[in-house]
Amino acid sequence: MSDSSRNLDRRTFLKGGLVAGAAAATGSMLAACSPQSTGASGAHDDADGGTTASPVGAGYANPDGVGIPVNPDSTEDVDVVVIGSGMGGFTAAMLTKEQDPDAKVVMLEKQDALGGNTNFAEGGAGFLNMSPEEARAAVQADMIQRNFVVDASLFYALRTQQGDCADWLFGKHGVRVKDYGSGQPLYEGGTGASAIATLTPQAEQLGVDIRTGSRAFALVLEDEYAVTGVQYKASDSSVVQLNAKAVVIASGGMNSNPELLKLYSNVDLNKVMPLGVGQDGDGHLMVEQTAHGRTGLQTIDGFFAGIGTADDPCGFDSDLNTAAGFQFSSVFVNQYGNRFYDESFGFNTGSQLFFTCIPQVVLSQSQAFSLFDESYIQRWEAGEWQNGHNGFDSATKKGTPLEIRSNIEKVQDKEWFYQADTIEELGAAIASDVESFDAAGFVKTVEAYNAAADGAPDEYGKPQEFIWPLKTAPFYAAKVGVNAYNTNGGIHINTDAQVVDPNGKAITGLYASGIATAGWDSQVYGGGTNQPVALWCSCAAARHIVESRLNKTVAEDWMGDIPMASILGEDYANANPLG
Repeated sequence: MSDSSRNLDRRTFLKGGLVAGAAAATGSMLAACSPQSTGASGAHDDADGGTTASPVGAGYANPDGVGIPVNPDSTEDVDVVVIGSGMGGFTAAMLTKEQDPDAKVVMLEKQDALGGNTNFAEGGAGFLNMSPEEARAAVQADMIQRNFVVDASLFYALRTQQGDCADWLFGKHGVRVKDYGSGQPLYEGGTGASAIATLTPQAEQLGVDIRTGSRAFALVLEDEYAVTGVQYKASDSSVVQLNAKAVVIASGGMNSNPELLKLYSNVDLNKVMPLGVGQDGDGHLMVEQTAHGRTGLQTIDGFFAGIGTADDPCGFDSDLNTAAGFQFSSVFVNQYGNRFYDESFGFNTGSQLFFTCIPQVVLSQSQAFSLFDESYIQRWEAGEWQNGHNGFDSATKKGTPLEIRSNIEKVQDKEWFYQADTIEELGAAIASDVESFDAAGFVKTVEAYNAAADGAPDEYGKPQEFIWPLKTAPFYAAKVGVNAYNTNGGIHINTDAQVVDPNGKAITGLYASGIATAGWDSQVYGGGTNQPVALWCSCAAARHIVESRLNKTVAEDWMGDIPMASILGEDYANANPLG
């Protein structure tokens, strides 16, 4: 069992002190001991019996001691450590190993299975390099869609280099894409699970040391500007320290750690229903050991509305969730019983507005409810719907009946679900729970909606084809929240994917990739900021590591000799990739 001892401030997380056996704090899980005394502020007892604030995650109790080094049970010397086994992890590990076959490259994955959230992702990349002129125009569109709260330098680097990265992944390594009619090629099978299955044996053949059930939890520092390794808890509960020349953090966002996320986010997390696995914010806390300091504000990258609450979601894969939250024909009212946003879908990003902006529109309201009736159920069960769980489903399963009634049976007793024989009774039921809800005004809202269904002008501009009347009992309402793909914000990087301090100075030996990094999306998930970013970040990081940390030369043809144009066809033009 590792020694459990006192917490040290940031400047004592130095290589000399740690190697000399200086005591360091640990959380209960990582030390496999009883928890140290921690309060809501995340404070720990110091070596003199006083109390000092945790150097990471201010305000977070940090039960797992992430970002806090301990005295390890064993130590190994390697060259490169990659944290995470999604697209970012595999790319960084494999490209580094290809360019320096003698390098000892370790990839750590805390789950028992590989792939992380790439297993659920649809899209591959922006498949072709853009010219400077094309890249500038594309970046301008990226900035407009994201309200200009983005790092244009990162987007420009990505757009001008994305084709080389795609050639490496799809051409050189044979990850397969297919056009399913969703507007762009997707991973074969519709998810990135196929990509992980293709890359895993190749990584093993290259000699990448893949360790599952291995949770990285702390960086080893020479000083706050120099990272010299990482500590992880192995599957046998021992703590292993890997001394390394470079560490790449590709560990995802904060989605699955609401206690941490509430300290970094400015949204109502009671309405946020996280998707994916293992997004615990570990990488963010580790980076806070360095001169990078506190990671950035975590915004919510939502995709469609979802019914239920954060503590009791209907479930992303539920057909009822899809029907009530994902459709252009969905009708939402707020805490006052009113419709509340432009539903024309005819400006800025067109239909994409619904996919990526409606979650933020929902978050802007104190409460939101999705309405439907018996006629909606009949149409859904007859296969009449516009959007599936994702672009792949929307393209390949259109017309397939949805399973609704059995789903309703499962949720009909939930506090967030309402059923009534009349619209008046439905409004009264909601008003009994939501004091601001105007039941009489709600009835007028539905009457106006029904009039629009019959041909009257719609106040909110909804296309006639999507206005389904609410006239057939029974009537239903469900609280609406946000299906959150991931968080955005966090680790700041430069165009070599090096982690930087607040002034842009690089932290030697530390890189970050994918969702964990900042500067891509603001409040709105724009599409293409998951897999393409992970792929580009890790290509940039690996090339910089090989040249600057391993002192080798990256081959000019590192991307291989099979261009995407030969796979997709000479007439292919870049589209906005899905994540």
